[in-house]
Amino acid sequence: MKYWTEFTNDAFSCFEWFSKDEANKNIGYIPNLSVFSIIGTMILSTDDRELFLSLCSRLVTGSTVDKAVFNEHRFYLFGVVETDNLNSKIFKYQKLWGKLKREYNLDNLTLGPEVEYIVDERLCYASIAEFNVADIYKVIQIISSNPQKYTIIGSKGQDYKTERFIKTLLEKVYIDGDKEGEIDYFKLSLVSCPKGDLVFRWGSSSEEYELDIFTLEENKRLFDDISFKS
Repeated sequence: MKYWTEFTNDAFSCFEWFSKDEANKNIGYIPNLSVFSIIGTMILSTDDRELFLSLCSRLVTGSTVDKAVFNEHRFYLFGVVETDNLNSKIFKYQKLWGKLKREYNLDNLTLGPEVEYIVDERLCYASIAEFNVADIYKVIQIISSNPQKYTIIGSKGQDYKTERFIKTLLEKVYIDGDKEGEIDYFKLSLVSCPKGDLVFRWGSSSEEYELDIFTLEENKRLFDDISFKS
């Protein structure tokens, strides 16, 4: 397995789904979005995958605790579950957190309210949980299990666990114009990064995994000297 870090000043040059035209259409201007990436290749087994997850979490934790890089940020897990069975009693009972608790210990997370939303014959529950960076490994496990439904946001804001905020975020980055039932990371970056937030995205393809952190270019100092060698 090989792994390294990269910082790219212009996120629009990295991802074909980052569209300047769409940015103009959505927010009226083109923000200077950058991306810090933790990349692993030749990940051939479950053990390799778990090792890379651990490396990502240790890098984020070390940067937060040892270097106090993100000491002004709070960390949030944003998640969505959905079904096309609008009458499912089990789904309505479990909602989001009940489903996750079957697989993960969420005791150290501060769970926000679960917001119900019905669109196109799909029943959704969305919420946000605040967590301490010491639990980043567990949360990265969650987002890597289904990055279409779960993501991490680092923010200086404190209103993220309110029903109003969760509903607004759900409508803007999950529901609006999306028929696939996936988090739109481009829209999430447009909504969050201009406020100074950090947007985490897990990506994978064949034998390669990647944890991306989107931010404004002016915040690139946060990532100075963050590497596996530092």
